[in-house]
Amino acid sequence: MDSSLRRAWTEIITGDDLDQHLAAIGQAQAGAELACTMLRSTAPPAGGRVVIAGAGTGQMLDFLDPDLLRPFRLTFTDLNPVFLARLSERLARGGLSATILEDDIERTAIEPAPDLLMATLLLEQIDWRRGVEAMAGLRPAACGIVIQENPAGMTSGITPGRQRPPSMAKAFESAHITLVPCEELIAAFAARSYACRETWPREVADGKKLVGLLFVRR
Repeated sequence: MDSSLRRAWTEIITGDDLDQHLAAIGQAQAGAELACTMLRSTAPPAGGRVVIAGAGTGQMLDFLDPDLLRPFRLTFTDLNPVFLARLSERLARGGLSATILEDDIERTAIEPAPDLLMATLLLEQIDWRRGVEAMAGLRPAACGIVIQENPAGMTSGITPGRQRPPSMAKAFESAHITLVPCEELIAAFAARSYACRETWPREVADGKKLVGLLFVRR
């Protein structure tokens, strides 16, 4: 992750602003729906390990049934300890227990070999090829990745002209996210012995899509 993005996510963007923005554009809801779809598709065993990397404030927990997560040993990670504190509060409201880990996926301390590793809009914030290498290096049985796809002609990760909450507007004056090309992502995982088994697109605001991809180890 470059320094401007690291500063944006650890020093500038507030949890309130992030939650407000993602709900307003439908990405929080779509991300939660895709996480549920991935869980149902992979069906990890009861007691299996499910890791959600780059989980932010845990906003997905507002949009899913906590019973879906209850059978698993959960780990949530993020760079920002303030976001993780907010996530812990959401877990408590849902009656869920989890390991909370302040972690950089590019230099991760996640315990290897989870049954399912999920990451939503994380690769856009980092050197995505290094991110794929790190995730595959953890040897998950399955890996669920959600990326953003823009409409034709829109190259910016942030919609031009859309009003954003104050801390996000300030952060993205200098920080810039980079979209991940879907076919290149599939090829990068394939090179590390992970096949793309399923994809699920979900429409969100401004003509964009979130696309969930499920990779399984060959």
